[in-house]
Order: sequence, then structure tokens, then C-alpha cells
Amino acid sequence: MIYRENGQFKTSYPADQQIFPIRQDRVAIGLLIAFAAIVVPMIAPEYLFRAVLIPFLILSLAALGLNILVGYCGQISLGTGAFMAVGAYAAYNFAVRIEGMPLIGSLLMGGVCATVVGVLFGVPSLRIKGLYLAVATLAAQFFVDWSFLRIKWFTNDSASGSVSVAGLKVLGLPVETPVQKYLFCLAFLCVFGVLAKNLVRSNIGREWMAMRDRTWRPRSSASGRSTPS
Repeated sequence: MIYRENGQFKTSYPADQQIFPIRQDRVAIGLLIAFAAIVVPMIAPEYLFRAVLIPFLILSLAALGLNILVGYCGQISLGTGAFMAVGAYAAYNFAVRIEGMPLIGSLLMGGVCATVVGVLFGVPSLRIKGLYLAVATLAAQFFVDWSFLRIKWFTNDSASGSVSVAGLKVLGLPVETPVQKYLFCLAFLCVFGVLAKNLVRSNIGREWMAMRDRTWRPRSSASGRSTPS
């Protein structure tokens, strides 16, 4: 191990409940964010932003949700890409079809639409588990992919199927160049990373982990054999 927590004593509940209770973690994360926000925009070429960094940040947002679902809730999902696509196309349609729709507002509404579609697929799957649950989420992947390829309304009748929105702004600031889009995605990722961390540390998060880690206690039966309770 590079370092240990020994000697870093907590003398209050707020200190013990910090997001990063170890001092080295706080310093490392602070330096990493400073490097990503200050140094990278100064030295990285445009191709790196378009081909690597911006897609990496977008997929990191999807990984946050997948980590909560699989890592903390213990559920299996093969349809994360489908729900991510629903949110992306919904945000695009809110932006192009509603005049004056703020960028952040369209993204949040895209998240709401992805939630609704997830509930539509999730409710029928409440009574299945294991491989069958994985197959149900895989069905969502195929259905959503088919819908966006066949129903042209979702892509605003785009011939190529690819979509984009021009003139993006956040609080009056343009989000047009690759560097601006990179910084916007980085800020979004940091905000939602903190929200996700606080969520899993809350009562809801502890309930998720308790359900994930549920155990079977042996109970003696009349025949003397242990049976799961």
C-alpha cells in the first residue's frame, strides 16, 4: 500500500463522515481535478478532446449509474447503453423542439425520460432475477436500438441518424469548442460524482448495500438438517 490511515484520528461525526476521510485521498483528488481542469485544456490537442477525453467523461457519467446499480444494489443490467441513449435523444429533442430550452434543463429532462423508460422495463422485471433479469435488460437494449434506427422522429428526420445541436450555452457562456465541451462535461461529472457518493452514504445507500449483502441464516428443521430461513 502507498499509504495507510494510521494516525489520522477522527474527533467528530462530521470528520468521520467526510467523503474522503483520509487526507492523502483529499490531496490526490484535488490535484487530479486541478490537473484535468487547468493543465489538460492547455496542452491537449483538439483531436484528443474529440476522440478520447469528451467520450471518456460522458461514459464515466454512465459508469456512475452502472456502479450504483451493479456495485451497490447488486443487480445485473445489460441495458445501460439503452437508457443512456434514451436520455441523450430525449435531451436532443427537448433542445431542438422547445424554443429557448436551457442546456442543463434539457439534460435533466433527458434523465427524467431515461428514468421513465427504465421504470417501464423494470416493473415487469420485479419478480425475476439472475439470468432472466439480465435477459430482460438486454431486451431493452435491442428495443431501444431498433426504435432509434426506425423511427425518424427521434432524430428529427436526420438522414444519417446522427444528431447535434448548435449554439449551446450555459448561463450565457458558449459551449461550442472542444475545450468548452470538455470543461462542461468535467464539471457535470464532478457534480454528479459528489451526488452519487452522498447517495450511497445515505440511509438509502445503506439499505441498497444491505439488500445486496443479504445472507441466509441456517435454521434447524425437524429432521435435524439446516434449512435457509
